[in-house]
Amino acid sequence: MSKKILVTGGAGFIGSHLVDKLIEENHDVTVLDILEEQVHGLTHQPPHHFNKKAKFLYGSIVNYDNLCDLIKESDVIFHLAAMVGVSQSMYQIKKYTEHNILGTAN
Repeated sequence: MSKKILVTGGAGFIGSHLVDKLIEENHDVTVLDILEEQVHGLTHQPPHHFNKKAKFLYGSIVNYDNLCDLIKESDVIFHLAAMVGVSQSMYQIKKYTEHNILGTAN
């Protein structure tokens, strides 16, 4: 049975492979991703490897209201969203804490 699935961070390496598998299994997949510049460059468009059969939404898990709406519309959620970059996180502590901890708490 097909399910409505939300994948946060679904444009990243691991997330994109999960999305491919879920699409292969005929699920209705929505991806929420902030497309962090450090990983994806200066774009708000999904990367070339992104499965075009999935719905892409540019946005952050920090946006509580938007995230709640997406959660209500989903049967299953895979939470893979995270800011990456260990050395950068030491200098941008507030940004990394907000996204990786508070975003997950949402």
